[in-house]
Amino acid sequence: MTDLIQFVVAGLAQGGAYALIAIGFVSIFTVSGVINLAQGEFAALAGLTGVSAIGAGLPLPIALAVAIVVVVAVSVATERLAIRPVKKMTTLTSIILTLGVSTVIKAAMLLIWGPQGHTMPAFTAGDLNLGGVSIRGQELWILATCALVGGAVWWFYERTLLGKALRACAEQPVAARLVGISPKNATMLAFVVAGVTGAVAGVVTSPVYSSAWDYGLTLGLKGFVAATLGGLLSIRGAIAGGLLLGVLENLVAGYVATGLRDAVAFVVLIVLLLARPGGLAKHAEARV
Repeated sequence: MTDLIQFVVAGLAQGGAYALIAIGFVSIFTVSGVINLAQGEFAALAGLTGVSAIGAGLPLPIALAVAIVVVVAVSVATERLAIRPVKKMTTLTSIILTLGVSTVIKAAMLLIWGPQGHTMPAFTAGDLNLGGVSIRGQELWILATCALVGGAVWWFYERTLLGKALRACAEQPVAARLVGISPKNATMLAFVVAGVTGAVAGVVTSPVYSSAWDYGLTLGLKGFVAATLGGLLSIRGAIAGGLLLGVLENLVAGYVATGLRDAVAFVVLIVLLLARPGGLAKHAEARV
């Protein structure tokens, strides 16, 4: 039982990272129908930028702020240079474009930071032991950040006038234009939200999982699977999907084989697309 609880706790922490990435996918897709495959690279870039900022002598809070600002700037540049110039954007086109952006960001990170991984210092030192179950302090930070950021983004899109205006651009683009809502500006704001969530995911997970130039590929794909579990339109579904995926991975790694950990996400994606393409979350307009 102790081992089971340990696997579940570790899985929830890892799933919190997937959930933060998934929120970024949902934030953009909800507004523009764009699937941003560079979302994982935003997290990797934030972690590496934070490491460099701390190495330059900046205190941890300022280093985190610098990392978030840099990633948001890259996210906005992605929207301006790769997404906005396309006259008729389709989901397939967005996948191809953002895949190219992802490759460029990976190449830049490899040139700047090299192939080795880098780790930020933990936000708090020490572990918490409860009945033989060890919980790292940084894992608590990941879970708390996931809850805070996820709740804030959900509240923004569901409870604020601006958030509803952004969603209207995807649901009724012509009507949104008629009432003065700019789809282009809405898409840019959605990329800002996705940049913040991706950057936060990168900095809070770096002390545990390290950051490297190729770290974003795996994290981005698993975040996409988590978002798909929620139908790509539900913030709460994305968070639940990320936590579920993290727990499943750790249970498979603990009880079956460690080498099968990364295969879990893709098996889940295949089964989901075959059995319930709209995702697990109940949503009247869920689409993959």
